[in-house]
Amino acid sequence: MATALTNSRKPESKDKELIGFEDAVERLSRDDRFRATVYAMNTLLVQKGIYSPDEFELQFRQFAQKHLK
Repeated sequence: MATALTNSRKPESKDKELIGFEDAVERLSRDDRFRATVYAMNTLLVQKGIYSPDEFELQFRQFAQKHLK
């Protein structure tokens, strides 16, 4: 799986610590692990400028249209 932008072992802020990767994998359901992976990958791709949120939305809508017929 992809690694997070921030180290999961370091505090995200002074008051709140981000859940560890292994703990998250253990505690999430299979479906939620898949959703987290898609979320992380899409976030990284948008942040890195690989595609825009509008381009993602277009591809999502095209997929939905094909599969909802």
